[in-house]
Amino acid sequence: MGEESNLIRRKNSELLRALLFRKRKAIKAEMVKETGLSVVTINSLVKELVKENILLENASVQQKTGRPAAEYIFNYDKSYYLLISIQEKKSHERKRRLEIIVKIVNLDGVEIVSEVVEFSDNMEDLLGVIEKYILREYEIESIGLALPGKIFEGVITSSWESVFDCWNIEEELKRITDIPIKIQNDAHIMTMGFCVEHHLIGESVVGIFYPEKSMPGVTILSNGVLIEGQKGLAGETKYLPMLMDKAAPDTDIELANNLSEIVAIYNAVIAPSIFVISSENIDEKIIRKQIEMNTYLSRQPNSPVIYFDRNFQQSMTVGLRRLVTKDTIYKIC
Repeated sequence: MGEESNLIRRKNSELLRALLFRKRKAIKAEMVKETGLSVVTINSLVKELVKENILLENASVQQKTGRPAAEYIFNYDKSYYLLISIQEKKSHERKRRLEIIVKIVNLDGVEIVSEVVEFSDNMEDLLGVIEKYILREYEIESIGLALPGKIFEGVITSSWESVFDCWNIEEELKRITDIPIKIQNDAHIMTMGFCVEHHLIGESVVGIFYPEKSMPGVTILSNGVLIEGQKGLAGETKYLPMLMDKAAPDTDIELANNLSEIVAIYNAVIAPSIFVISSENIDEKIIRKQIEMNTYLSRQPNSPVIYFDRNFQQSMTVGLRRLVTKDTIYKIC
């Protein structure tokens, strides 16, 4: 009976915390009404959550009738997420380089830390960067990592310039900390983040991330669920016949033409309701013109809406937040 009671209490606590996380603040009468829990249960849980610093007691609120009631607010600074994305550095140099974008955000997504760190092609150095940030004064709940590569059973495959191939960051990180980490491909994170930001999470979506002077990555989402093939592979556009023997595009027109062909192929095969294209430095008008000129697209029965992501970093941050919260009561939608 004791074990069953503890389980019920834990479920009730999760229900109340999830409510306050979404609602931000409430008086006890609202908690009772919106959770369906009894007054006695709410009183006990609120007392416990205030003691744990998850809820903060605010000023009293005057009711239409009766005495003022204490209002409680959710403490979004109770814990934090460490969000890391490894990205190609914007540079005029001929040599392509990567850099690490590090953010620490609270439970509400407010950025507490935002820094850029040089990247070396070494897993130990990356682990050192992670260790540096988890040892700061913030209580890190979990870690989200996005990188240009695919992950299967914890091992990175098919990565940028093969830099990350065979890395098992999650396993190696266990030597440093027991804080959970989730790792995902950058195109997947961008697409998910954009869809969350623009309330498109329930749509069928094809996301295309096409950095300058690089090869594109493609993501397929269905009702917020990532569709992948064998060994975590999906959207390997660099293996499409028309791109397989090509180098990365040198001009905006060449990149836009590649994009229009990719859109035509995925429109025929997937028939999504939405395409999300992220190619920050290319003029949107050039891309739209090439897509409109594609004669194959004009003959296809599916007519998707095409969105352009002009804030890649914001999409990455939101996508990483969703990655680390998707299995928790603090899931963002």
